[in-house]
Amino acid sequence: MKKILVYCSLINFLLYTSCFSEDDNLSRSLRLYNTSETSISYSMLWQIGIFYPDTVLPIKNPNPIKFEKERNVGFGELGFNENDLFTIFPTDTLSIFFFNPDTLAKYDWEIIKNEYKILARYDLSHKDLKQLNWSVPYPPSETMKYMKVYLPECCRK
Repeated sequence: MKKILVYCSLINFLLYTSCFSEDDNLSRSLRLYNTSETSISYSMLWQIGIFYPDTVLPIKNPNPIKFEKERNVGFGELGFNENDLFTIFPTDTLSIFFFNPDTLAKYDWEIIKNEYKILARYDLSHKDLKQLNWSVPYPPSETMKYMKVYLPECCRK
């Protein structure tokens, strides 16, 4: 019986998603790309119920995801399109935290949280993301100079 439910769910999902075109933004994804020399990790705390303007790191480690050069976060995979995504936020802003994977390996989360050991935090509005064409670089690009980007002293050039 479980297998039948799984197959029915899968068929429904495929039928549902095939009804939409690319213009419906179900395939929209946020592209993070890394132009630094080392790998980085990222976390978007909205996935655990923390929304901008709250930019304090959570008590529990959100297990940032490590990547080398590029990472796509598909909203369609999460059941959202770009407009739906911003209706669940208290504001129109998405916070993205970037971490050094070595820092995550070296320190307990409590220290990372208390000392705010991040590489950067971007607080990007829906308008900012559209201006960036949903491609977000680390380190920040010249295009981002008027966007809300927080770089701790250790990470400024």
